[in-house]
Amino acid sequence: MSTIKSSDEHLTLNADGSSKDIKFQANGVEKASISSAGAFTSTTIDATKLTGNLPAISGAALTGVGVAGITSSADATAISIDSSERVGIGAATSPSTLMHIKAASGSVLRVEETSGSYIDIEAGGTTGHIKSKSGHDITFSPGGNNHLQLYSSGRAKSQFTIAAWVNFNGTGTVAIRDSHNVSSMGDWGTGQYGIYFTSGFANSNYAYASMAQDSRIVSVERDNGKPDGSRLDVSCERSWDAALTDNETLSVLVIGDKS
Repeated sequence: MSTIKSSDEHLTLNADGSSKDIKFQANGVEKASISSAGAFTSTTIDATKLTGNLPAISGAALTGVGVAGITSSADATAISIDSSERVGIGAATSPSTLMHIKAASGSVLRVEETSGSYIDIEAGGTTGHIKSKSGHDITFSPGGNNHLQLYSSGRAKSQFTIAAWVNFNGTGTVAIRDSHNVSSMGDWGTGQYGIYFTSGFANSNYAYASMAQDSRIVSVERDNGKPDGSRLDVSCERSWDAALTDNETLSVLVIGDKS
C-alpha cells in the first residue's frame, strides 16, 4: 500500500511495490513524477524560479542546450574568449590577438581539405615552419595572382627569382660543382657545353648571364630546337684571339618564368 506519513518533521511519500513511481497530477493530468530509480521528470520547469548553483554535470550527458553542431570531449580549457572577443586556443588563455593559438612546439594549425590536402603552420623554437602534405606544393597568391610557388622538390617558381644556375668545371670530364634546376651537362668539344634544365620555362622570354675564370669570354645561346629553355648552349673563348678554350670555372644563371 502506498502511504503518506510524517516523522520528525519529514514528509514521506511512499509508492509501495517494485518499480512504482510517485506521480504529481493537476486536474487529473500528470505534470511530474519521481521514478523508483530516483529520476525526476516534469512536463515543464520554470527557470525563473531556480536559484543557486547547479551541481557538476557531465557535458557528455547534455543535449538541447543551444550548442548544436559542437561536439566536445575536452577535460580542460581548450578555447578561451576574453571581454574584447579575442579567441585563444590551447594554452593561449589570455589571447593577445583576435585569434591566438598557443601550443607546444610542433604543428599548431592545420587547414585541410576533405581530399586530404593540408597546410600546417608550426612554431618550433626560434624557427617557424609552413608545411604541406608530402608531395604537395605551396603557392603564394597575393591579389589572386600566383607570384611564388614552392615545389615539394625544393624548387621555386617566380618571375622574380633565379630560375636556374650552375657552377661547373669545363676541363676534362665536365663536372657540376653545384646547381639549381639543372639536371645534367653536355660536352660538345673544346670550350663548348650544353646545360639541361630539370624544368623548362613557360615561354622564351627569359634572361641569362654567364662568367668564367681568367679573362675568358663566355657566350650563351638558346637551343633553337628547344624554345622552352630545356637546354642552353655555352661557349667559352679566349679574350685575346677568340679561340675556343676549356675553362676550369664557368657559371651560368637564368631568370624567367618556369613551367
